[in-house]
Amino acid sequence: MSKQKITKEEILAKAWRLFHRHGYYDTSLQLIATAVGLGKAGLLHHFGSKEQLMRQVIDFAQVYYAERVLSELEGEQPFADRLRRFLDHHVQLCQLDRRGCFFANTILETSADGLFNDRLGQFHAHWIGAVRAALLPHYPTAEAAERAYRLFADYEGSVVIYKLHGDAEHLHRFVNRSIAGLRLPIHLPVV
Repeated sequence: MSKQKITKEEILAKAWRLFHRHGYYDTSLQLIATAVGLGKAGLLHHFGSKEQLMRQVIDFAQVYYAERVLSELEGEQPFADRLRRFLDHHVQLCQLDRRGCFFANTILETSADGLFNDRLGQFHAHWIGAVRAALLPHYPTAEAAERAYRLFADYEGSVVIYKLHGDAEHLHRFVNRSIAGLRLPIHLPVV
């Protein structure tokens, strides 16, 4: 019986799930190769190294995220409705296997080594940029930027608390707090 061919996208999706579940350092190439039905040498042939595979996984995850999550901010519906869909999607992703945010987990695990800081920084910039752009019709430029920054920081903090306690209520409170906060004034930091 011959092995079925697996696409590059299928390899990246399975590797993404494994890196998310076990972390970068605790996910071996052999574990990924076994999961995708290839030998370790076959995996290395396609990606060169574990580090190069992870770089492509991060890129793959960013495209997935942009198409399925950031896109929730677009449309003609009231901004609060679009923001709620966007944040609710985050909550759903965080609750998969109770692993939290793939990007945040990878930042926490690997940022001291700087291995993926360039790509993870791109994720942060895209997140902030998309939220800021969605806020711009409703707030002045500096305020939209500050609100986007605070929303990201609050999200990541809420994910950490969720992971600590295993209680999704921390994520739901974040969503509700964020929607309610749209009506509240903020003070911009003094630069």
